[in-house]
Amino acid sequence: MTIAVVGTGYVGLTAGVCLSHFGNTVACFDIQEKKIERLSAGECIIYESGLEELLKKGLASGNLIFTTDPARAVQRADIIFFSVDTPAGEYGKADLSRLLAAVKNCAQYMKPGAVFVNKSTAPVGTVQKMKEAIREVIGDTDFSVASNPEFLSEGNAVQDFLHPDRIVIGVEDARAEQMLRAAYAPIIGDDHPLVVTTIPSAELIKYSANAFLALKISFMNEIADFCEVCGADVKEIARGMGFDRRIGKYFLRAGIGYGGSCFGKDVSALAMSAEEHGYEFKIIKALSQVNTLRYQIILKKLQKHLPDMKGKRIAVCGLAYKPMTDDVRDAPAHRIIFELLSLGARVSVYDPAANESFYATFSHAAQVHFAGSAYAALGDADALIILTEWDEFRNFDLSKVKQLMKGGVIIDGRNIFERRDVEHAGFIYEGIGR
Repeated sequence: MTIAVVGTGYVGLTAGVCLSHFGNTVACFDIQEKKIERLSAGECIIYESGLEELLKKGLASGNLIFTTDPARAVQRADIIFFSVDTPAGEYGKADLSRLLAAVKNCAQYMKPGAVFVNKSTAPVGTVQKMKEAIREVIGDTDFSVASNPEFLSEGNAVQDFLHPDRIVIGVEDARAEQMLRAAYAPIIGDDHPLVVTTIPSAELIKYSANAFLALKISFMNEIADFCEVCGADVKEIARGMGFDRRIGKYFLRAGIGYGGSCFGKDVSALAMSAEEHGYEFKIIKALSQVNTLRYQIILKKLQKHLPDMKGKRIAVCGLAYKPMTDDVRDAPAHRIIFELLSLGARVSVYDPAANESFYATFSHAAQVHFAGSAYAALGDADALIILTEWDEFRNFDLSKVKQLMKGGVIIDGRNIFERRDVEHAGFIYEGIGR
């Protein structure tokens, strides 16, 4: 099958590479020339386990190409997947302008009968808007539309694509269903079921899933705050809850809140979409309020031991919003470091993957030092803050940490340490909900 993927961001690149791995002929289109040059040379532009290997295999086999020419990408394609950014616009509403512009651009080169598939995260009604935009360009030419939301977790995207919990497609005609079944045929099975729905249902499944995961995180963060008041341990609470099959053990880790490109944006967009349909989400709105204030927990714990931050050196380990990725979009580290600087602190930062991504934001700040290793970030620090649960930090030699640091305060924003171990090493320990 011949496939075009429009947009080579996190979702588009993973989808294009993996679809070519299935034996499809895939052309990935993007307007950014330098990005396409790097991808065409076999250079993976995102930090994602296993992706570069499959990228190089796809290029070598001839199944995968990258281009800035929309005609070359689209004109032979049976299916055109759109993975174009839909950023948060005014009041959190999803901005569809880039997506719809890309749809119109590609429609002029399509072959009759092609299936236009939205893979971008976008509100209910987006595929209908795509359909109207296509019709404006091609008139009565035959085509189909569909929704195929992605459920990739950063750091595990390749495995999630190749071994999905489910594949969701929203269709309105048999041709679109048949074509998408063929595209995913190598992985459809009992362990990886194909869920066929209406287009509005498919669009809402994605938002509902992300909002529910955000809900679990926010719920446990509020439980963590109560644990600190009543003397309970949130890790014990989460473990006891996780054995319940109705709840499950995942996304019950308390900490400093969710980040990344999806949860915050999608929760806001879902609330706005509901308002446009005359419905008000009460729980969904509360998620954003709870998460937005989480960064303050870290600062309050730090200031309890260092009330005057002026001139203090604070080591921050972890910049990405989660481990196994270099993604710093909406990462809690941004707000926390800004606040530390405003309080007069000097900050030494390190992340195994995200130093470069984070540097663009703070390259101008003389009080921010980017260390080359975790231990290098600790030198003469008055306090250490853990913001991402990388194994590299989990496996710290605490005796060595003690020797390197000037002060003795550890703020564990991800609960990666045990209090007894940290206190035995001579530190003051502050976790979350413990």
